[in-house]
Amino acid sequence: MELEFEITKTDYKTFYKQHFINALQKRIFAVVAFPLLIGFAFAGQPFEWTKFIAGTFISGILFLIIFYLTPYLVSINKFSKLISSEPGYLEKKKLSITESGLYFETATRKGTWNWESIVSFKANEQFVSLLLADKKFYLIPRRAFTSDNELTNFLGIVQSKIIKTRGTTNPIVETTNKKPPYLLGLICLIPLIGAFVGLVFIILGATRFKDKWFTLIGVGGIVFTIIIYSSLFYASNHSSIFTRGFKEMSQMQLNSLVKNIEYYKLQNGQYPDSLQQLTKDDKSVFIYDAIQSNQQRKDNLYNYLKVGEKYKLFSSGEDGIPNTKDDLYPQLTAKESSKIGLIKYECKLDTTQQNNGRKY
Repeated sequence: MELEFEITKTDYKTFYKQHFINALQKRIFAVVAFPLLIGFAFAGQPFEWTKFIAGTFISGILFLIIFYLTPYLVSINKFSKLISSEPGYLEKKKLSITESGLYFETATRKGTWNWESIVSFKANEQFVSLLLADKKFYLIPRRAFTSDNELTNFLGIVQSKIIKTRGTTNPIVETTNKKPPYLLGLICLIPLIGAFVGLVFIILGATRFKDKWFTLIGVGGIVFTIIIYSSLFYASNHSSIFTRGFKEMSQMQLNSLVKNIEYYKLQNGQYPDSLQQLTKDDKSVFIYDAIQSNQQRKDNLYNYLKVGEKYKLFSSGEDGIPNTKDDLYPQLTAKESSKIGLIKYECKLDTTQQNNGRKY
């Protein structure tokens, strides 16, 4: 069998590009999971969608740069240096199979790649690549073969010659008709994460696998997340059970905040000027009103005002308006109240006074 072909620098760039795309597709779930985890961590408490999206997007871009773009550019740079040092690398070749190896001939050189020196060979949609013991590799374009049968025969002969010569081989023949991993579709049932995984399924189903069922699983993952979060949003705003739960949460946080404020005074000799000061030393302190956060209100801090050597602390309640009958106050025993600076009675705040950027 004799082949005659000419390979170009563009062919090698195409090969490198496809190689790293395939590698990226194999790590596609890591590509999705890693940015999502970073996004969740960056969103903070309370959860902020803008920070989540920004964190996910930026970390995703960095992941692609580190694991795809940088290795690709490094490979292209090394190949460019190789071409500069060996101009004959891209010359038109004649290739034939002999008993000792693959005999090649160009306009400036000729020689044989012995079977012992061929480490492995791969085939994909466009190229056959040969990796040699000196770490160099050469491409044979599939267009050099007159038919798929001729390509199959070539790969079979090369494999048999290598096995005969050294008793083993590690050829890798890539196929394009891989069965999609349908079971991974179960990840789409995880709300939010399932939407991002579903997007990946849609892309892979339309490009790599060309499988409509795999694509539909991705669509289902996105739709499932939308249904779940829409239901939760509706329930949290209209269900009495959810409303009561957030009210109880705010009450517990108010009781805990009193302890944090009193501890701050022990450490600093005075009460804080704002609730934000509590979070400088302890990020776990809850200063955001659970009720207001659930209603997605802009002013979602607990109401706090330092009054001389005392302070006022309360929640604006379900209506979000301070100093109304649904306001919540810390629940303390009489003994506890007598030893701290919390003003126990419900007193109207002066509307000209400010608290953490809010007016009452």
